Amino acid sequence: MDVQDKLTILADAAKYDASCASSGAKRSNGGRGIGNATGSGICHSYTPDGRCVSLLKILLTNSCIHDCRYCVNRASNDTPRAGFTVEEVVRLTIEFYRRNYIEGLFLSAGGVRDADHSMDRLAEVARRLREDEGFHGYVHLKGVVGASPDAHAKSGRWADRVSANIALPVQTALDRL
Repeated sequence: MDVQDKLTILADAAKYDASCASSGAKRSNGGRGIGNATGSGICHSYTPDGRCVSLLKILLTNSCIHDCRYCVNRASNDTPRAGFTVEEVVRLTIEFYRRNYIEGLFLSAGGVRDADHSMDRLAEVARRLREDEGFHGYVHLKGVVGASPDAHAKSGRWADRVSANIALPVQTALDRL
């Protein structure tokens, strides 16, 4: 599967993560003129001072070992699956930023293997953006339910914001949060 196909699937899957709002416009230039307003994963968020910023909003993967009934990416759902490598997300972010499409990244993921592994992959994207690419744009990582405090702390070293879903499936998880 090429990167564009992955982007289509993983940007669409990310729309269910309540974090920022996208216009949802679908307008193609049909090969004429300039510009497209299609589902490329760009959404808008607002800074505390009210400034609107554009973010690349994607999932690292929509594959998941869990079967949470509320989640569109649950294991039992018959949906196309895809996953980016860490390097693909870094490259997409930098390329979109250099073209002035975005000012930052919103990244989430399904639960693959275990929560710490998924969280470590999110953190590695942010680390590579910061250290290897010198990226100073905004990075928001969505915490993976069940990840250890160490995994969340690691991601917090590289991200501007780490958020958590509160749609937890069991009371013990909610109590821990």
